[in-house]
Amino acid sequence: MDFQKTILEIRTKNGLTQDEFAEKLHVTRQAVSRWENGETTPAIETLKAIAEVFKVDANVLLGTTSQVCQSCSMHLTDIADLGSNADDGVSLEYCVHCYKNGKFVGYASLEEAIADSVNYAEVAGMTKEAMLEYAKATLPTLKRWKTN
Repeated sequence: MDFQKTILEIRTKNGLTQDEFAEKLHVTRQAVSRWENGETTPAIETLKAIAEVFKVDANVLLGTTSQVCQSCSMHLTDIADLGSNADDGVSLEYCVHCYKNGKFVGYASLEEAIADSVNYAEVAGMTKEAMLEYAKATLPTLKRWKTN
């Protein structure tokens, strides 16, 4: 389910109008309308508030349980993992380490990203060699690096 449908579902399941939903989150009704129409996404702090106020797991809120960053393949399991768009809304495709304020940060090239992947082998529970092979196979298939 996409984010706009998830927001609408959370609001309607709680029996709230857009005004009431907005009031609980300290935002405008227009902001809620834009989220539900898919025009914008909330800022990270607002997403955290939605998850907390409405007792919604971040994976449910994001409409996925297995989303990965489309730049580095980090699993996006928490709202705090999400990058930010230029309008301060969250990026549902990229992590906070790869995408800030609507711009890619970090690696300038796919080769650089693959080479750096070995620094995350221990965190991923892999050997450096296994991580390098994983990165070589996976990163070129991600949206940021895909050449097709």
